[in-house]
Amino acid sequence: MTRLKPILRRLPPYLWLANRYRELRRLFAYPETARVGVTDYDDYWDAKAGSGLGKLSPFRRARAEALARVIPPGSRVLDLGVGDGAILKYLVERVGIEAHGVDVSPKAVEYCRSIGLDVILADIKQPVSTFIDADYDCILMSEIIEHIPDPEALLNDLRRHARMLIVSVPNTGYHQHRLRLLLGRFPLQWVVTPGEHLRFWTVADFRWWAAQLGFRITRQIAYQGTPFLRDVWPNLFGQAMVYVLEDAHQESPRP
Repeated sequence: MTRLKPILRRLPPYLWLANRYRELRRLFAYPETARVGVTDYDDYWDAKAGSGLGKLSPFRRARAEALARVIPPGSRVLDLGVGDGAILKYLVERVGIEAHGVDVSPKAVEYCRSIGLDVILADIKQPVSTFIDADYDCILMSEIIEHIPDPEALLNDLRRHARMLIVSVPNTGYHQHRLRLLLGRFPLQWVVTPGEHLRFWTVADFRWWAAQLGFRITRQIAYQGTPFLRDVWPNLFGQAMVYVLEDAHQESPRP
């Protein structure tokens, strides 16, 4: 039976059933790795080093592919909260960007530099002037603004350093999150501890929020969720979103 498992895991019926089981379990349970307390990102990257460091999981690959669709080739890109650099490296290879990154974890920064990425150590909760001294075509925030207490201040400060801000966030309005709430548990969007996420948006909330900050959303992609339906009704069927933001007070670039 042990020898059969690797073969079974590659079969479409097994994968479909495994994914349905995971989705059903997320309605009632908590992650096996869950613990309550402060997240230590060096511990997080230590734990990841033995399995997926520098590798794109199916979830992250879908996000990377969505980002590749909205970043113009050859762009000068700054990735805030770059982590292990897997997505940034994918964009270098796929889109040919000039890549730069920032992360708060010394171990993540060390790993990124070891694979040839230009990444500095900094905390994006600090003033932008402490980690940005240049302008970029795009500033990327991939699953990061939900982790910080004042994303409004960050985006307002960043708008003068890039024509385009690209943000990816979970959609709290996703139908499974609504079901979990109906069953008496808060939507499960974290992996290690419930303190990971400080802010939450549905698609409708994010559109309103961006407009309030003076941004227009020029692209929106539901990169995870229910196939086909997520493109038609992202607020209900999109699990995670990519948004391209531009300053509403600046003229749109000519096509």
